[in-house]
Amino acid sequence: MKDLDHERKPSLRISHIVYGRESRGRRVVYLLDPKGEGERKEIAEKVVLTRWRQRKFSGYAFSGDRLSPNLWRALSLVFGDDVFQWTKHSPAELQIIVEMKREELRRRKLSVPSANVLWALLQVCGPERLSKLIARHNNCIVVAQYGVPDLFLYAINNETGLPSIARSVEVKKPEERVSTDQRNEIAFLQALGLHARVLRLVERE
Repeated sequence: MKDLDHERKPSLRISHIVYGRESRGRRVVYLLDPKGEGERKEIAEKVVLTRWRQRKFSGYAFSGDRLSPNLWRALSLVFGDDVFQWTKHSPAELQIIVEMKREELRRRKLSVPSANVLWALLQVCGPERLSKLIARHNNCIVVAQYGVPDLFLYAINNETGLPSIARSVEVKKPEERVSTDQRNEIAFLQALGLHARVLRLVERE
């Protein structure tokens, strides 16, 4: 499957144009401002995340976070096997459960996003899709494979208090390759009916 098949949709309605490319050691940073103004620079994923969070649309509040490659394995460790119960927890309850497992997560070098982001992710996926994601990422055959998209972006409907817009996004610089694991994961998410894509940045002078 070509990169463009992933890149066309779903739309994020944020600019993918970046300015001021600069190498800092092994990292590449860009100006955060979509018009190339200001001085603040960030890595590619942080640029996209910040621009999403700054979106304005009446009745919605935009949020999101970066995801760790071992996200689904970490969730299994923290919450056990009952995915139906996962989606019943409030953000405050999720936070308490995560804190109880914090030392073990640290010891195994696993991590989970903040409680609010985690709650939104669980609500968007729902028990059936969660079961399939957990089974996929805890399968011994793919235990050394990752492919989890860089970002989980969502918007909360101010009336319902629920996430009603959600995107899983793999961010790529212009010359950066989409790995086989990443292609497969995006295809898997799309097959589950979740919105997932690659967002390839375009550099301008």
